[in-house]
Amino acid sequence: MNRASLVLIAVLAAGTAARAQAPNPTADAAYQEARRLYDLREWDAAIAKFKEAYRLRPDAPSLFNIAQSNRLKGDCTEALNFYKTYKRNFPKEKNLAKVEKFITEMDDCVKKGGSKPVEPVKTEPVKTEPVKTEPVKTEPVKTEPVKTEPVKTEPVKTEPVKTEPVKTEPVKTEPIVIIRTVPEDPGRGKRMAGLAIGGVGVLGLGASVFFGLRARSAANDAESAMPGEKWNPGIQTRGETAARNAKISLGVGTALLVTGGVLYMLGRKSSTEAAHVSVVPHADGATLVWGSPF
Repeated sequence: MNRASLVLIAVLAAGTAARAQAPNPTADAAYQEARRLYDLREWDAAIAKFKEAYRLRPDAPSLFNIAQSNRLKGDCTEALNFYKTYKRNFPKEKNLAKVEKFITEMDDCVKKGGSKPVEPVKTEPVKTEPVKTEPVKTEPVKTEPVKTEPVKTEPVKTEPVKTEPVKTEPVKTEPIVIIRTVPEDPGRGKRMAGLAIGGVGVLGLGASVFFGLRARSAANDAESAMPGEKWNPGIQTRGETAARNAKISLGVGTALLVTGGVLYMLGRKSSTEAAHVSVVPHADGATLVWGSPF
């Protein structure tokens, strides 16, 4: 398999990954608004927004957060139903053990007659006074010009060097007959640039995977919140930053990989792939020379 085939396969794989994760701006906006309401502990509004996001894009995070919001609200029946739906619709998710635990807890809560909603924590806004700053006065720095004296130089006297003519004997050479020569390769620069840009694109895809794992880790930390536990907004910020970086890295890496592949194929097209053969005769016989562009 040559380099052109490998680059083409990598470009097709990147395109498939991009299509599998096609963005949905409307669903993303609904989900982000739901998370904001979740942080403010406005459970009814958060549940409505998570349901809207799930209607636009039926994924695991939205459905799980509907169950979480009902559990923290204190509606054990609704939370139990949504946890069971999540388990049925997403049986291969990594947090199923946690979901099983919540199902058991909500089932006990329903049998005991339910529980009271979790009261939101009241916080007073912090008043800040503006800081007064005085302008800094600076005095101009006076500089004196530097006086320089001209340097006197004496001319250097040189004597002419006498050289004797060198006697050379003529070198006898055998005539060289070249049948074909290797032509200049016009596409080599494009191919080398394509390989370099494609390599940077592969690094971008690797960075996308790294930030995707960080975003998933932050989501797992957020999902493990227990009733009454103080929410840490830094978890959401870390997850959103990692998710944004993952999308940027994926887009840039894919674009660079495609650009590198296109440059490489253009370089291949503008170059000749035929081998060139030369025959060089000499006193002991002849030498066969073969060449091909890289």
